[in-house]
Amino acid sequence: MKDTIKEENTQSNESNTESQNENESESKVLEFFEESSKGKSPNLSENLILFNNLTKIDGELEEIEEVKGDLPEKIKTLEGKVKDIENKISVNQIKIKELSNEENELGDENILSEERMEKYDEQKYNVRSNKEYDDIMKAIDSCFEIVEKNEERIKEIKTIKEEMNIETEELKTNDEEVKKELEENQKSLNELNIQFEKEEIELKNKRDEILSKVGAENKHLYEKLNGTYKGEATAIVRNGNCSGCFNSIPPQREIEIRSALEIFTCQSCGRILIDESLIKNVS
Repeated sequence: MKDTIKEENTQSNESNTESQNENESESKVLEFFEESSKGKSPNLSENLILFNNLTKIDGELEEIEEVKGDLPEKIKTLEGKVKDIENKISVNQIKIKELSNEENELGDENILSEERMEKYDEQKYNVRSNKEYDDIMKAIDSCFEIVEKNEERIKEIKTIKEEMNIETEELKTNDEEVKKELEENQKSLNELNIQFEKEEIELKNKRDEILSKVGAENKHLYEKLNGTYKGEATAIVRNGNCSGCFNSIPPQREIEIRSALEIFTCQSCGRILIDESLIKNVS
């Protein structure tokens, strides 16, 4: 009998404890919203609505960019190729000119050396001693070595120039092909720009107008996230989940997000979180 009474008392205590915990939890929630209503922190609903509107606009701008596809990036790549090719052509032309100058200088040196050899060759018949003869022959040999060495270098230069000329012509052909492809892609992009020009201007004007109403710190946060998510910088809190990454949000954090007293970001994906009820009320 005592055991039964003891068991009933235990169950009663547990029930009272659970009831007390629930009451405390409800009390904390009520206290949270009571404090919010007293104006301890400014309500940021307007900022969140602005963020939501910005996301819609950026989403539309991103759709336009998707229609344009990879054309802007492709054009940028082709422009880089043209620049690289033309730089190589310029370097080759400078090198060929330098080689031609060297070839001419060696040719001029050979002419002088041959003239000297002819002169020394005439003088060797008028020598008066073996020493004079030997000196003349050494001078002739020296000139001959210069001519021989220069001829070898001239031959080498001609081969290099020929190879570089072939390479330069190939580069010029490649340059024309890339420029043609660049022109075609630029034409396609220009047509799309004209097609969407009016819509883009309207969207960008609306965007600038909304951004002018957002504080500098919040603007920086939004632009940073939009740079990553391209038109999906914000996410709706729906059924306790982030609509961006679908990860769950803690109940207490969900209450705080609903209060709109701070700007909260998703702990998983980093997007700015907006409670669904706020968007529904605006709609």
